[in-house]
This record gives sequence, C-alpha cells and structure tokens, in this order.
Amino acid sequence: MGQSAAFRLRVEPLKAGHFAGNSHEGVSGGLLSSATLQSLLLQTWISGLGGLFHSSLTTRTTRVLTLLETASTDQDRLLAMALLRPGNRRSSCWHLDLLQAQSPERFSRSQALRLLIQGAMKDPVAQSPSWLVRCDPLDQVTLDVLRESGFQPLLLRRIWTAPQKQAAPVMGQTQGSADDLQWSSISQNNVKALLSVEQSSISPQHRQIIDRQCIDLLDRRQGSLVLMAGVDREPVAIAGLLNRPWGLESFRFEFVRGPAWDARIGSAFKNHLHRWVVRGRTPELLVNEDDHRMQILLESLGWTSEKSELLLGRSLWRRVSQREPTGLRPLETMLGHLQPQHPPLPTPTLAPRR
Repeated sequence: MGQSAAFRLRVEPLKAGHFAGNSHEGVSGGLLSSATLQSLLLQTWISGLGGLFHSSLTTRTTRVLTLLETASTDQDRLLAMALLRPGNRRSSCWHLDLLQAQSPERFSRSQALRLLIQGAMKDPVAQSPSWLVRCDPLDQVTLDVLRESGFQPLLLRRIWTAPQKQAAPVMGQTQGSADDLQWSSISQNNVKALLSVEQSSISPQHRQIIDRQCIDLLDRRQGSLVLMAGVDREPVAIAGLLNRPWGLESFRFEFVRGPAWDARIGSAFKNHLHRWVVRGRTPELLVNEDDHRMQILLESLGWTSEKSELLLGRSLWRRVSQREPTGLRPLETMLGHLQPQHPPLPTPTLAPRR
C-alpha cells in the first residue's frame, strides 16, 4: 500500500471476531445491536452457499464484506462494511450499500473506499455484470471513487420524513369510494401492472441495469403496495410504494408513478400516510427529484426533506458468442487451396509519366 509494511488494508466476509474490541457505534450512524449482528452473520453464511447451489433463499439474503485496517502490533480496526443484496432472482444485478464505521489512520478515505468497492466487485458470490449503489450527492470523495470504478449517475431522489404529529384525515376522503381507488398488496393479479408503472418512471439505461421481472417484485413485496384505480371495472395501476431496503434496519419506501400526474393520487396518499403514522411506523419516503407534484403534496402534509441520495449504476457488456448461420460455409472452405497460376502483376503507379 505504500504506507508502511506494518499496516495494510484488507477486505473479507463478516465474522463475529471483527467486532471484538471495535465499537459498534458509528455503523450507519447508530448502534449495531447484537440481534442485527447475528442476523448479518447468518445471512452472510447463507449467501456463501450461493456458490454451491442457487435457490430463492440465497438470492434474497444480504452478504456483508468488511474493510479492516491491520497493524502488526495492534488489533484490527473495522473501518467500513459493504452490504451486498441481489437485485433480482437471476442475480444479474446486485445492490451495494457502503457503511462507514471509522476513518483509517494510515490511509486516505479514498484508498479505503476504493479497496472495499473493488472487493465487492470481485466477490466470488456476488458475480454480477450490473451494480447499483446509493451515495450522498454532497460526498465528493465517495462520488469520485465510484466514478473511477465505472459507476454513472442514474437517478436523484429526495428523502422525506414524516412529521411528529399527523393531522386527521379529511372526512369523506375514504379509500376507494368516489374515485374507486384501492391500495393493494402486490399479488399475481397486479404485479404486471405495477412493473409497467415502475419501468415508465426510469430511464432505459436504468431498466437495463436492474433487469427486473414480475417475480422480482413479488420476492420483495413485503410492505409494498400498488394503487389500483377502477377496481370494479378494469383495474389500472397508477402508483406504487416499493420496499427499498438499504442500510441495516432502515424502513424505506420508494414512490413510483407514471409519466403523467393523476389527481386521484393526492387523496389516496393522504389517507395512507396517515395510517402509517397512526400505526407507529414512520418510514423514509424516496421521491424522484423531478416529481414536483408529489413534493408539493408531501409539504402540504407536513413532511420534510433535508437530504437527498444519488443512485448510480454500473454495467458490463456481456460478450455474445458468434454463431455461424446454418447452411453457410466460410469463404476459405469454398475456395479450397487455390493458388494463383502466375505471379501477381505490379500495382500501376499514379505518378506522372516523364
């Protein structure tokens, strides 16, 4: 590493011994409980089985890599963790979440981040051509390292938090009455319509990277909802709340809708946000930075937004084997070993004659 032979950085899967002598505080800005640690250890062990057999269990677990600063005389220091989650059942896209615990002593932060990201990209379990990672748009160091690693910005989202006290819902605005609206859990009946709404809200490059199908939304349907209109006639999906787990124990949902704003979203959303808070669940809500209509609605309900997150993606082109069309033979096999009967004539010169 060029710093000292006694100090080095290394990346390895999470182990219980990594937290011996290391403070749990600072990881994701809070306390890493023993229950969370045990859950991460179990999921990392299960994810390691993905190299032996592929199942729905191994494609829905979180793999954790740790970045350690090692000294010959002192105990290893836990600098950061990388949470790796499959983005779909085929594992063609993985999500990378970077959690910083401590600053390195003998190395720069960019050196440490670069090694952790490279370790994630080369992980034998998470072998994927496409990656997604989130980042604070004001964190220039992390942004520079991600750009050097081939990540490109895809989407800027604002993070909204609920107010301490919610106003009671307006009388008469009941769910699914006049406008025939209904918030429904994701099922086989509506997942195709929800997938269409999600894909219409992102760029073609983003769609190519996530490589999402209906089964992938069903795998992550816990807590996710779709807003259906015309439930008594031909139901149509007009919006969705998708469970987007990041970090350790975060409760986050992303709001998605079609390109055109539907006025019915406002009344349906007011009631659902109120029920969220009444039940004691105050999640973070991710809204596209360009969705000004939704932001105005949230502000009118007392929600606040003090930070944003930038979603970046990285994708490698897959090499496609060239197959010869059936019935055709290469030119060399048709010409055989033909040899010219005479030596080739000299190429005429274009110089003017004298």
